[in-house]
Amino acid sequence: MVPNTVLFVPEALDKLMNVSAVLAKPKSVERAEYDEIAARFPTPPLSREWSADPVAVVSELKKLGLSRKSVVLVDIGGYFASSINEIAKLFDGKILGVMEGTENGVQKYEAHLPISVPIITVARSPLKLPEDHLVASSIVFSIEAVLRGQAEILQTRTAAVIGYGRVGRSVASILRSRGINTVVYDSDPIKLAEAAARGFQANTRLDQAIGQASLIVCATGNKSLDLRGFGMLQSGCVVASVTSADDEFDLGSLSRGYRRIEIEKNYIRYEENRESGRHFFLIADGNAANFIHGAVIGPAIQLIEGEKLYAIKKLIQGEVPLAAESLAELDKKSRGEVAEIWIEHFL
Repeated sequence: MVPNTVLFVPEALDKLMNVSAVLAKPKSVERAEYDEIAARFPTPPLSREWSADPVAVVSELKKLGLSRKSVVLVDIGGYFASSINEIAKLFDGKILGVMEGTENGVQKYEAHLPISVPIITVARSPLKLPEDHLVASSIVFSIEAVLRGQAEILQTRTAAVIGYGRVGRSVASILRSRGINTVVYDSDPIKLAEAAARGFQANTRLDQAIGQASLIVCATGNKSLDLRGFGMLQSGCVVASVTSADDEFDLGSLSRGYRRIEIEKNYIRYEENRESGRHFFLIADGNAANFIHGAVIGPAIQLIEGEKLYAIKKLIQGEVPLAAESLAELDKKSRGEVAEIWIEHFL
């Protein structure tokens, strides 16, 4: 949850449709926004295991009084990608569709096509570009703040950005603009070619990208580092993520080879069990670094939230096709209408 959630959910989303529940990611439960939301809406616990179990999801829908009703799922992270087809079969109401808001969530749904319900996304919208850039700025700000709390600065480190998507490319550009030598790795050759064309040292192998870096920013949303990947890091390396830990890392594997030592709440040291002295530091315990400082990005968030509302309205009106071969998006005209309203209010 971000600060704007306490406005978006009750003041906008709940007026477009009846919000029956808000499923907060585990880390969001610790935030002040959660208490405000929980005071107004049911907040069943959310986990990857639960959302992947269609029987458990349908049971929860019925507990919420949604039996025989029409339901829209607003997803942030592809939580229902593997189970949505079965959920639609088992539920005695109607799943009108899913609105997915993130790139890593889109990738999860695309991996499970064809899907028997409509899916619409705003993740690749041009209206999301300002948010992506500002998120990247806040990520770098929070990384630097944590390092300064340890009497260190960014400029003493060399950086590697893993994942050259929208947020990753902005992180790389910001780090380079700060005078930090930055290399890029992406498994997608198209994105890697773009990084090279923009003047970054682009590596085709993960070990080459991270082996010499002392700051790693992971921006894939798709398990960029597992036990083997963590083993490639040089000792003393600092690792940060732009998204949630369960999407970006396989942290469970670390218990097999590392000891976890909490230096402070948002600066965790992992050192090898063997007496090598090799260690690395994980910012925010692997969760999005910018949430340390509230993930505030200003009015730009209302721009993409306006598109989310428009997309949800399309689902409610039955204007989104089934996700047989691809996920739907709003057209240019619809996005233009959203942008005009935003300009009227904020400029």
